[in-house]
Amino acid sequence: MDHQQIKKAINRHIGEDPLFTDKDKERFYKNKPNRRQRFPGAPKIVTVLLAFFVLSGSFYTFIKTDWFEQPSSPTQEEKEPVEETPPAPDPEEPTHVKVEKLKEVIVSMPSKSKMKVAIDQFEGTEVESKVADTENANGNEYELFESYYAFASRKEPGNPPAYDGPLPPPKDAFKNDEIEISMKLNWVEGGDRTYLNEATLLYLSEEGDLIEENYKVHERERNFIKVKNPNEPVVMDDLILASIARSVDKEPEAITKRDLLYLEELTINASHLSGIYEVDEDIEYFKAMQSLFVLKLNQAIIPGELLKEVPYLDQATFIGPTVDDLSRVKEGLQTITYLNLINSSFRGTAEDILELKSLNIVRVDPAVVPNYEDLQFEGMDVRW
Repeated sequence: MDHQQIKKAINRHIGEDPLFTDKDKERFYKNKPNRRQRFPGAPKIVTVLLAFFVLSGSFYTFIKTDWFEQPSSPTQEEKEPVEETPPAPDPEEPTHVKVEKLKEVIVSMPSKSKMKVAIDQFEGTEVESKVADTENANGNEYELFESYYAFASRKEPGNPPAYDGPLPPPKDAFKNDEIEISMKLNWVEGGDRTYLNEATLLYLSEEGDLIEENYKVHERERNFIKVKNPNEPVVMDDLILASIARSVDKEPEAITKRDLLYLEELTINASHLSGIYEVDEDIEYFKAMQSLFVLKLNQAIIPGELLKEVPYLDQATFIGPTVDDLSRVKEGLQTITYLNLINSSFRGTAEDILELKSLNIVRVDPAVVPNYEDLQFEGMDVRW
């Protein structure tokens, strides 16, 4: 059976008409889904969202813009910051609390404006200001201004009268409530700057003693130095009073505890006496010597238990028959950085000198201290 016969047999079985007509093909391709249009509405949605965001951003910019704001000019001066009004002082606040607050400002190296805020806070008034000194340095003229401020007592209601008594105020002025705190400030002006150089405070303690405290800005390693009842006369041996008087340029009978507070150098020369002159005075006087920096003793000795009360002693010189070793004075020499024994009766050892923990420079006779190399080995500068 050839293929024509087979074809006819199949046509008789399934029919001669084709299973798929041209109309079927047209209908198939017309209804076939397009892969690129799986979400046919997506382009329209994206277009609507994009338009929404554009319009929203433009509207936000419009409402946030101040259309009446003037453009800033680079040459326009900025307004000065308005200083805050200091809080009113508490009339019940103890004096020593106010003093501590003033001290906190003083040690911060304040500008004049910052210091004025503190003065206004406690309702202080300037009672005197003057040029105390003028000097030239590095081609600039510097003026030292000395200003006194009074802080009135607030024990009675109302505004107390301004203080117009002597300066510095005496103890009676504080006891009579004419004044609660006195403050003296020394300002240095020159070279296009102004800075605080020194401050002194006076006030009554809770025990009724007049207290004087002083702070020198250029000696920032020191704290406030303080003395009790600074106007009290000093009662000491004539030789010591005469020595102090020479240092502070006053008569011996006029020396007060305030002079001891500001005493920076002291030389006691007892070479005209027979034997070694030993200082034996009230320990409170040595506690008051808080500015003493340089001490020279010629045929005189101050025991270590007195010297140790001098907090900032830095240099000590012994001349003549004073010390054979340092056993009696070493307790009071632990702060010194310079020691001169070259013309003294010292016959001690290097180990004796090494007990002075702050010492950097020592002058000794190498014939007296043969093992002075031990001092150099420890980093000490040995001179003769």
